[in-house]
Amino acid sequence: MTETIETLTSTSSESAGVPMRDGVVLAATVYRRSSGEPRPVLLVRTPYNEQMSRTLPVAPALEAGFAVVVQNCRGTARSEGELWAFENETQDGLDTIEWLLGQPWSNGQVCMFGPSYLGMSQLAVSGHRPKGLAAIVPIVATHHYRDGLVFNQGALQLGQALGWHTLKTAQTLGERATRGEDVGSQLGAFFAMTRDMESSYRTLPLTALSAISDVLPSWTKWLEQETEPDYWKRISYADRRTRTEVPALHVGGWFDLFLRGTLDNFTTISQGAESAEARANQHLIIGPWTHADYTGAAGELFFGAGSALAVRLEEQQLRFLRESVDGTPTTLPTVQIFVMGANVWRVENEWPLARTDWQKWYLQPGGGLSPQEPAPGADDDDRWLGFTHDPHHPVPTVGGGTLIQGGPDGGAGYMPGPRDQRGLDARTDILRFTGPVLEQDMEVTGPLRVTLHAATSARDTDFTAKLIDVWPDGRALGVADGIVRARYRHGMDEPAPVEPGQVYEYTIDLAATSQVFKKGHRLRVDIASSNFPCYDRNSGSGKPAGDVTAEDFTTAEQQIFCSAAHPSYIHLPVIPSKEK
Repeated sequence: MTETIETLTSTSSESAGVPMRDGVVLAATVYRRSSGEPRPVLLVRTPYNEQMSRTLPVAPALEAGFAVVVQNCRGTARSEGELWAFENETQDGLDTIEWLLGQPWSNGQVCMFGPSYLGMSQLAVSGHRPKGLAAIVPIVATHHYRDGLVFNQGALQLGQALGWHTLKTAQTLGERATRGEDVGSQLGAFFAMTRDMESSYRTLPLTALSAISDVLPSWTKWLEQETEPDYWKRISYADRRTRTEVPALHVGGWFDLFLRGTLDNFTTISQGAESAEARANQHLIIGPWTHADYTGAAGELFFGAGSALAVRLEEQQLRFLRESVDGTPTTLPTVQIFVMGANVWRVENEWPLARTDWQKWYLQPGGGLSPQEPAPGADDDDRWLGFTHDPHHPVPTVGGGTLIQGGPDGGAGYMPGPRDQRGLDARTDILRFTGPVLEQDMEVTGPLRVTLHAATSARDTDFTAKLIDVWPDGRALGVADGIVRARYRHGMDEPAPVEPGQVYEYTIDLAATSQVFKKGHRLRVDIASSNFPCYDRNSGSGKPAGDVTAEDFTTAEQQIFCSAAHPSYIHLPVIPSKEK
């Protein structure tokens, strides 16, 4: 850092109203040095309340020489207007940056910072190249609102979507009550819903969750817009990311539901930005973290030095921002990843890693998993394994990349991270493919996907895949998982109904990992057709998620093919051992 750190005794804070182009005024708190000389501004735009803002690094940013502005998004806390999730963040963010440039305590440089919604609000403006924007730090941010935030390869991310709306409904009702509004009846309906979240997850149609939608209409709107690509394109920043001109530090977690988005943001800008300077100044840090927990403890494992504190994450973020506004070369590596299993941080030059040995491990008709490709034979069409999927009795979520609190019967099974899958062993609607005992450590670091050849008796269905680390003591801990909705197998912009009984190829994106499968362990891939309530239940009818009723539920007979003509396999990014 180029300036001497000052004490905080000379710091002041004040409330400010920031006018938007349509006349709405957004509330902000300005923290700055009382001395008043112009400084770079660290802008945080948040839809959350003051209590959730207390964890922001305001004091460290002041010490690093910034003025800090924490602004409430439209329709939240003290800001005017109505909250329609993500719809106004681009124009409101651009108007706020323009306002900041006119303040006497601003030196004309603005950086942005924050996780999740706060990270997405940064990407919403960066592709518009606003004057004065110097750097961004999007943390656990998705790449696309439609197929990344609300849906994942076509399946509704029910747990996170309902969880977020539940949080924001509670905050919104609290804010209205503070303003003296009568919210008694709405609070009653809300408390009734949250007392029995298991029933709430199973409510059909999903639009019937009026305790949420009466307060936040975006819940219903998200469901209604499933088949309307124009809506998502209008509010999305996905196609504008390559116009980003500023340095960015992307931060994610191996067990974050937006890991796919974090990696896509990094690779899209670092490889495709129109600005050469922007391409060269993208940075990535991925730890063994969930969406909201960076302690190094996730699921049923503790990853030692994997905490944000151990890697000095906050210090790295502020150093990156300070170097960006100073115009000095950054001292941050391009990529920093935590390698689970080995439990070490490692610096890399790119993502995916250039030295990757891309391998296919095939699902075998006898339930095995190996690099051996199935040999052709006269019985190719008969080499499949089957199971029955009943949407009335879906496979329950057990850890993974979720944003759900709790679990059945007051447990913690829904919560994110590597959790033991043995509680599902009695289920017959999961196919398990297990590899041999490893004779040496095997590192898998990089993007993961499963190619599946499958058929269903239904008009539509889901296929899920999990990569699992089977320990010598029998524990089966989840590493990564994914899902694909059959009719969206070509993407949500290209829906394609399936013909019952017809074999189709499906690609299931499991995002990525960095995991050393230790000597004596085994790799396993589980295939099923549900992961509930992380995702909604596919009724088999082909209806949009918000229109499904219990009467639409159809039992499906599933076939997973494991033949030379129709192979199914997982793509593994294996990192060669240095000993070789």
